[in-house]
Formats: sequence, structure tokens, C-alpha cells
Amino acid sequence: GSYGRIYTIDRDFDEGKLVGLEHKTVSNQLQLSKSSSTLPFIWVPNSNLGTISKVDTKTGKELGRYRTGPKSSSTNPSRTTVDLQGNCWVGNRGTGTVVKVGLYENGQYEDRNGNGAIETSKDLNNDGVISDSETLDWGKDECVLLETVVIEGKEGSYKPGKYTGGYSSRPGPRGIAIDSKNNLWAGTFGNSKNKYYYINGKTGQIMKTVDVSSQGHAAYGAVIDRNGILWSSSLSNSLLKFNPADNSMKIIDVKHTTYGIALDKNNHLFVAGWGHNKLSRINITTDKVEWTISTGNRTYPKGLTVDDNGDVWVAHYYEDAVVRWSNDGKKKATIKVGRQPSGVAIDAEGKPWSVNYSDQYLKRINPATNSVELEKLIKGNHYSYSDMTGIVARSMTTKIGTWTVVFNSKSSDTMWDTVKVTAETPKGTSVITKVRSSKDSKSWSPWEGVTQGASLKKTPGGMYLEVETTMQITSGEVSSVLKDLTVQVK
Repeated sequence: GSYGRIYTIDRDFDEGKLVGLEHKTVSNQLQLSKSSSTLPFIWVPNSNLGTISKVDTKTGKELGRYRTGPKSSSTNPSRTTVDLQGNCWVGNRGTGTVVKVGLYENGQYEDRNGNGAIETSKDLNNDGVISDSETLDWGKDECVLLETVVIEGKEGSYKPGKYTGGYSSRPGPRGIAIDSKNNLWAGTFGNSKNKYYYINGKTGQIMKTVDVSSQGHAAYGAVIDRNGILWSSSLSNSLLKFNPADNSMKIIDVKHTTYGIALDKNNHLFVAGWGHNKLSRINITTDKVEWTISTGNRTYPKGLTVDDNGDVWVAHYYEDAVVRWSNDGKKKATIKVGRQPSGVAIDAEGKPWSVNYSDQYLKRINPATNSVELEKLIKGNHYSYSDMTGIVARSMTTKIGTWTVVFNSKSSDTMWDTVKVTAETPKGTSVITKVRSSKDSKSWSPWEGVTQGASLKKTPGGMYLEVETTMQITSGEVSSVLKDLTVQVK
């Protein structure tokens, strides 16, 4: 076939969107960025309403609102964690399920009724708020992809609306985290046989079940470090360190309540102490508690996150503030954010977001001024302190970046042939490309994975071809490199 387009120099790569990739360290090629990055969305639970919301972190606009179970059930969604493709998994405390919601903007949907259109929640009147009429019923939204039941004796994976076996809050999922393979670990809390379930990120199938009750552990929050170790808080005075490679477990005594937990890039885990009003730093290599400080009387530190500078941003629930601590536990700033912030997450521009339980606001903080620069009322009580933007999974659990570009062939009847990728993939790295086509740049075909040297088989003709290349480090520190990409037409 004739050449459709070659992308090979900086100007070419800049035609697309770069997330976690850059061409400044070495020009005219793409490599993973040293700084943390993620997609420009935050996913927040509206716990009392049985929904979660997708919010644009650039504008604060609510882009979609999704039911996480039947309207008649008390789903009580809480922990939201974003996977490596921008999809959101949420744990329903009230119904014993975890639910996957696809990122519409990245084509993560399923035309289940086969009508050629995607029925999903959107801001139809462009007022920046999703109304009840813009929220679809359970089982009707084609971006709500999977429901996995983690109730003992009822475990299984279902398309939303197909499960009829009954729900239970005991146990309910609390600790959820994405691993480097884009699968989900979901830990339960609420009975004597608490478990961690390892769930296939594509199918929702439970691949492995680990009983943690022998350790006296019940999961409350979870993160996965770059070595693949799962750390789980418990609401008691200890943490669980679990290695999925050999199923080994270790309990670490922190000597205060373990609530929110967060990683930095220097082998530290920070633990918020809730009712004990404490903050601790643990060395994840030695398992030693390096220091514990008091956060102040009746501050009740809950959710927390760490930025690229190593500063720790902690939601002080009863202080109505987010407090910025240095990596060594020195207070740097107190930012009043409104009533009862439950969690904090860093967005794509490195800015912390507070999600508030009582006054229902989201607040974006400018770290340069330590002040609130944007606020948005999103209906519902927001009870979450997990990886709401996906920056932890993308930048700390693993290192991953994407380049997405749309090629306009200028012809509506263009037939696509091959996509050729020239890349360097040292051991422990990968470069994966997929494509989809469109006649109008609005309605897109399903994604098709690219095989080097092979013609595309499933991608229909059209004027536009969207190409997404994902680069990942699964072990070590050396980045893969994308030298060039060629789109060939028939």
C-alpha cells in the first residue's frame, strides 16, 4: 500500500495527545516521562445516591454520572480507583460488589443492544452538571461494563443488570487497587472470613482468592507498590503486606489506626491515623516505621496522597482542611477546603483535589499558592480516599504512558492497510498499538490491536484513523522508545 502518514519528529508527535510520554530528553522520539501523569479526569463516589461521577479536572465540569447498582439497593459506592486505560472500578460497600465503568472518551464502551449508538450518561445541555434525567438506569448505560460479586458463596462476574442473586453489605469491598497488569485486587471488610479477590480487568472474572482472615486482617484501603506488593490498611492498628508472587503475608504494627495509605517514589508508605490523630511513614523495603507525628487534636486525618516533590497532602476530616506535610513530617500549609474532606488525589497537572463528604464540594488546590483555585458542587456525599485520578497506578505501581493521534486521510472511502511501529523495547518494557476508524470523527469502530507487518482485519474504511500507542515499564527503570509510526492505506 501507499504511505498514508509517517510520524517521526517532534512536530508529528505533537499532533496527538501525550500522557506520561515526552520528547524533550531525547528529541524526535517518544520515551516515558520522569514526572507523574494521568488522564484529565477524577472519579468521585456520590455515596448516598448510589452513583459515581466523572469530572473534568481542567474545568471542573461533571461529564457523566453512573449508577453502580439497582436503584432499589443501597449500593453505597466508596473507593474509586482508575485503571491503566482510564476506566474506573468502584467498590459498593452496601451490596458486596465491584463495578467497572469505561472511559467513554477512550472508546471503553459496549454496544450491548446493537443499535449502532452508545447509550451513556452525558451532559446534554452543557451546564456542567449531570441531572437525574441525564443519568441512565442500572443496566442501561453502555459505559458501565462489569459487575463482580464478592459475597462469599455468590462470587461471580456479570453484565450490569443480569445478576439476580441478592446483595449483602457483609462483607463489602473496601480496599481496591490496580496492578501493573491492569487487573484489580479487591479486599473485603465486615465478617470473620475477609478475603482479597484478584479480578481480571477485562472480563471481571475472579482469578484468585486469598483468605487474609488468618492474619486477623480486614481490608480498608489498598495500594500496590512498584515491586507488585499489595499494602492494605485495616482500620485497626496494623497494615497487611501481601506479596501476590508467593502469597506471603506480613502484619506490620503501626501503633495507631490505619486508614488512608499512600506511596511516594522513594520507598515510603504514608499512613493516616484517623481517630488517633497520627501520620506515619513506613519504609517499604525494611518494613520499619520511620516516624510518627501528631496531626493535631481532633483533626482525624483520613485520605492522603503524595506529589512528585514528595509532599504529603492529607485530608483532615474534622479540621475541614487539607494539610500539606513535607516528606519528613513538617507542616507546610493548612488549606481550608469546606466541610469534612474525605480524600485527596493529584490530577494530570499535579494539582491536589479534595473531595468533601458533608458539603458535597470538590476543591482544586494550586500547590504554588496553597489555596483553593476551583470549586465545584457535585451532588452527593463523597466518601473516597483512593486513586481517584489513576496517577498512583500509572506512575507508582507501574510506569505507563500513551500517545494518541487522529490521522485525517481527507477521503471518506479510505481503506486501511497496516500500521508499522519502529520501537526499542528493552527487557521489562513494552510498546503496544491499537487503532479504530471513523467516517465523521464522532462515531468510532471498536479498537483493533496492531500486529507488526500484518494488515488490519477488523477496522472498517473511513476518513479518520485514531492510533493509540501505550508504552510501559513493567520492571527496571529503562524506558522503551517509539522511533516512528507509519499508517499505510490500501
